[in-house]
Amino acid sequence: MDFFDDPFDSIIREFFGEPSFRKARKEDFIIGEEEDRTIDFIEDDNKIYLIFELPGFEEKDISVAIKGRKLEIVAKKVDKEGIPNYLHQKLKRGFVIQKTLPARANTKKMSYTVNNGVLEITFEKHKGGNYNGAKKIKIN
Repeated sequence: MDFFDDPFDSIIREFFGEPSFRKARKEDFIIGEEEDRTIDFIEDDNKIYLIFELPGFEEKDISVAIKGRKLEIVAKKVDKEGIPNYLHQKLKRGFVIQKTLPARANTKKMSYTVNNGVLEITFEKHKGGNYNGAKKIKIN
């Protein structure tokens, strides 16, 4: 018996079966709980921008790390102030996002900002196609 079940639900289900509308609502709720994070990738001649929507999180809740060519973002809510308990529990669990960076992104020249739940990470591009510290060699 589920937490939300009425004691008489089991008797009703015995006679009439599970109402179809309840099954659909329950499945919709489960699907709705899965979160799709919006991630934008923008590139110009000199920079690469990654933009992540992280609603409910502030700069103190987010850590950004680079491990080789991997970008790792960890978001966990630190402060409970002004947040309803049910939402705080979800944000406190947090999540991890891992993305592989393109070789042209200079991981040593990275900056990021968080504003209104939007994380913007900026990478400078390697100059002249020199990726991963490789030198450009001119062959005559």
